[in-house]
Amino acid sequence: MGKKRFAGISEQSKAGQHRRADADALFEKQRWRGAMYIAGYAIECLIKAKLMKMFNQSNLEGLEAELKRRHIIPDDSSLFDHRIELYLDASGRLDALRSDRGLWRSFNIANRWNPSWRYNPDPSNRDDAEDFLSAVDAMLEWIRNNV
Repeated sequence: MGKKRFAGISEQSKAGQHRRADADALFEKQRWRGAMYIAGYAIECLIKAKLMKMFNQSNLEGLEAELKRRHIIPDDSSLFDHRIELYLDASGRLDALRSDRGLWRSFNIANRWNPSWRYNPDPSNRDDAEDFLSAVDAMLEWIRNNV
């Protein structure tokens, strides 16, 4: 049920905005790792919404099937695997991102995101969280304007 309930373009777009705001709230409470963890979802949600628009799909299941049908993602991949690089590659814009050194640096920071951070007892620190959130913001802006 969870996969289907919030799998549409509008839901993914809104979720991305909310997760980024949630990250700010956690950051203000000095919950560094939590801020970083939740901010990663903002990128994931936005790129999935953009991909649904790009491939004229109304939900993530349809998008995944279409990407596999076109051999854009491997058959053993899933849009529920939390792989930002896979999603950006599916957009056809990864090489354009790679050609911008500053954005590529931001991508590499943001691409360290891992949903398993939810289990990580290390609270991280302010500097790492600031760097990560800054990279996420750069990526969100780039995705909005380029995908």
